[in-house]
Amino acid sequence: MNIKVMLPIFSSIFLTELGDKTQLATIIFVASDAATAGEVFLASSLALVLSTLLAVLLGAAIGRLVPPYFLKPEPG
Repeated sequence: MNIKVMLPIFSSIFLTELGDKTQLATIIFVASDAATAGEVFLASSLALVLSTLLAVLLGAAIGRLVPPYFLKPEPG
């Protein structure tokens, strides 16, 4: 694993996920006593992992179909 590649990916995903509707829904589930904190954590973690897997698979498919120069940010 290349930490120089993983750190900016982690940081950008982590910061953009803070305070989003997923976290608000998770807070509501725990606060409503519909499930234990452990159950909510496990279910929401699995949901996030599966949605991320779908994003990675879709990104890989797009990466095979679209030329790389269309997907790279402009320098500067």
